[in-house]
Amino acid sequence: MTTGLWVFTDGLGLILDPNVLLMLAIGVIAGIIAGALPGLTATMAVAVMIPLTYHMSPVAAFALLIGTWLSAIFGGSIGAILINIPGTSAAIMTTLDGYPMAKSGEAGRAIGIATVCSFVGGLVSAVFLALFAPVVALWALGFGSWEYAALAIFGLGMVVYISPSIPKGILAGLFGLLLSTIGTDPMTAFPRYVFGQAYLLNGLELVPVMIGLFGLAEVLAVLERQVGTMKPIEQVSRVFPSFLELRRLLPTILRALPVGLVVGVTPAAGPTIATITAYGLEKRFSRQPERFGKGAPEGIAAAETANNASTGGDMVPMMTLGIPGDAVTAVLIGALLLHGLRPGPQLFMEHRDVVSAIFLLMILANIGFLVVGLAGCRLFVQILKTPLNILIPTIGVLMVVGTFAIRNSVFDVGVLLLLGGLGYLMGKVNVATAPVILGLILGPMLESNLRRALVIAGGDPSTFFLRPVSALLLLATVLLLSSRAMLACWTRWRAR
Repeated sequence: MTTGLWVFTDGLGLILDPNVLLMLAIGVIAGIIAGALPGLTATMAVAVMIPLTYHMSPVAAFALLIGTWLSAIFGGSIGAILINIPGTSAAIMTTLDGYPMAKSGEAGRAIGIATVCSFVGGLVSAVFLALFAPVVALWALGFGSWEYAALAIFGLGMVVYISPSIPKGILAGLFGLLLSTIGTDPMTAFPRYVFGQAYLLNGLELVPVMIGLFGLAEVLAVLERQVGTMKPIEQVSRVFPSFLELRRLLPTILRALPVGLVVGVTPAAGPTIATITAYGLEKRFSRQPERFGKGAPEGIAAAETANNASTGGDMVPMMTLGIPGDAVTAVLIGALLLHGLRPGPQLFMEHRDVVSAIFLLMILANIGFLVVGLAGCRLFVQILKTPLNILIPTIGVLMVVGTFAIRNSVFDVGVLLLLGGLGYLMGKVNVATAPVILGLILGPMLESNLRRALVIAGGDPSTFFLRPVSALLLLATVLLLSSRAMLACWTRWRAR
């Protein structure tokens, strides 16, 4: 398996199916709406869509999910520009210059710049994914049980590291690992923690857990904030940016692209970190840094290019190693598993046509939100007037109905409500939910490979440190989790 034309050709027959293209179009429109409305995050939008994909083909399902995800990342800039509230955390830096431009009568120009730069960043990242992912997958084919166990630990460590509190993140990750042990033992087939419930013999169903922690918990949080009808800036004109303006912004775009790609490839980083980093660097290297925060088009270009450029990078570790790049790709791993596809190097060997189709769908999704974003700009003003106190409860009901429809199981609805309440409480005490999901997803991979490696080594754990890749991953995990403490000690020492 090497990178070649197959990444752009093997999936062509699958994506040209009218049903697939229809699902992509629905995903693009739904994603832009979800991204533009504050409270409807990209993660929540993708999680809500997953029950709808249960009876679809894998390619049609990912057409809907990828269209929703990529368009929601872009759609966050619309709320940031028109109402000064980023629809997604990835658009947090866009508010700094987008809203001042909108207040000065340049809302259309700001949205046009955000749309084109989002498209360029997303398109380049999709091509980067198609070219780079097969190389990583080929390298990972040589992994044994030791490397996969260490990789699972490293993935958990990365998500814990970006949590607001590392101790709380560790507890959340351990809780996710505990949830992953529910069901039958992978080596002895002995039931564990099922408490006489036949529904638990195969473990917790991933979909209600994901929708509960990422979707229902967010619904409860938005209802608590009692957000009503927004009042967006309604004067939107001259959306299409001129060629001269794009030419002037080209250096900014070229600087933001590598930032987004590098941050995206880093496991557990994601578009929010990418957009903050790119904006800060652009302001630092600008000849007029005082313009930033007052309506500088360069600020919008840097932020929107970077956050969309990170999406393809996020998919690289998710598809090749089974390690999500952010919360959304953690949900997408669940979608792959739901459709019988396990992320990792074998995915590139056994389902090459589906992998190629996913690459092509990312390219088409970026083209889709470019067209819809530029053509439907004035409709966004009306969408932003939707009362969230009506919209959010409706979405909550759809979550419950969608969860029940998967297996016609009231038990799954109970899991959804329980985990949704738990996710809401975790948010109240500032505990991230992403480590829980990742622990649930990576738990079987960690347990089976760890036990297999120890059986082969006769119970000797030192063999993990005798293999270069596993030793490097474990060392990186320890350094990562201790880095904040080491930095604090260094700061105190310098202060003395």
